[in-house]
Amino acid sequence: MTKKTTYLILLITTGMIVFNACTKRIDIDLDDTYVRLAVEGYIMPDDGVNYVKLTESGDYFANEPAPVVSGATIEVNDGQQTYQLNEAANMPGIYLFPVNFHGEEQKTYELNISLREKVGGYDTYHATDYLPEMNLNIDSITLAYNSAFDFWMILMYAPKPPGRNFYLVRRMNNDTLVTNGIADYNIFDDDLLNNDYMHGIAVMGISPEDIKTGDKITLLVSLISEEYYNFILEAQTELQPHDPMFSGPPANVSSNVNNGAVGYFAAFASTSATTYFEEE
Repeated sequence: MTKKTTYLILLITTGMIVFNACTKRIDIDLDDTYVRLAVEGYIMPDDGVNYVKLTESGDYFANEPAPVVSGATIEVNDGQQTYQLNEAANMPGIYLFPVNFHGEEQKTYELNISLREKVGGYDTYHATDYLPEMNLNIDSITLAYNSAFDFWMILMYAPKPPGRNFYLVRRMNNDTLVTNGIADYNIFDDDLLNNDYMHGIAVMGISPEDIKTGDKITLLVSLISEEYYNFILEAQTELQPHDPMFSGPPANVSSNVNNGAVGYFAAFASTSATTYFEEE
């Protein structure tokens, strides 16, 4: 047997050993006992939607909804008045503001939560957020087809407010909100816009199967804090599929709720503009 043949056999044998080693099953014992409070709270005066939702964080591999946290005492203070939230009778874990409550711009809202039983080692939680003054005035929106991505793009025309601003963009089809979760939100900041006017900037795309001739399209644009902008960005990043071999480890998403809770208590105002879809 020649030296070349000997080396070849040795190389194949070594490769088989390495291959077998790479396919060895490894069982990892994941700790699913660490539960945290998940908070989803909104003060949105222009949308008329004001509530706080409480759940527990669930097992990553659980194929069931997260457990709701019922029976909590929740108060929101604006520096002048304290509002008691009541749990909805037909929606456990959803706490509603009083009927006469209306969020006001340029106010700081303080959220205080008291639980019946501890979650994550705590039974009290706290968060604050500032409701900024809406300084964006939309002149109009139009729809334009982008053949490269096979999407209809919503183009916005509006004067650019002074300073750096952060925006949340949502969409309504025929007066029904269709972007009603973080995964569907669009966000942007105007720091890189050089002009004083947003002249037809693309702020959202619509798939052709999600729109038909005659549809009423309403664009909701909200002025949000930089902290809430970062929360949405981080949450969307973690919600995207990851390649387990080449992606980095999952990162903790920021939160403005203390004591290790996840989620966010956000206050923001919105403005809107409407157009009708007429396909050429």
